[in-house]
Amino acid sequence: MAVTSLAIGSSHILRADDWAEAYRQLHRCGRPGAFVNGALHLVPGALLVAGHPSWAWPGAVPTGLGWLLVAKAIVCFLAPQWALRSMERGGHSPRGFVAAGVALLVVGGWACYCLWRGGQDS
Repeated sequence: MAVTSLAIGSSHILRADDWAEAYRQLHRCGRPGAFVNGALHLVPGALLVAGHPSWAWPGAVPTGLGWLLVAKAIVCFLAPQWALRSMERGGHSPRGFVAAGVALLVVGGWACYCLWRGGQDS
């Protein structure tokens, strides 16, 4: 989770225009684009939920992130019109990707710290 969050977070910040273009392309596909977006969020979300089902601190962070990704996927699959509206906004404003990137960098940094701290206790 640490490496993935840092990589995707950095990409969201450094390549926000490209992420916006990707969302524009998915939006142009209509409902199938919403389903693809859902699948792209369901896989990591389900892996986080299945691999880290703890609600005790600090494990609640990856569990919560996983459930948020699963919830986003569910919206994409069951209410694609809502997902398409959100994807349209994301396609017009790269600033949202920068904000998400900052949040992912915080989560990734926190995860690295937890991994480092766990190694210090040994």
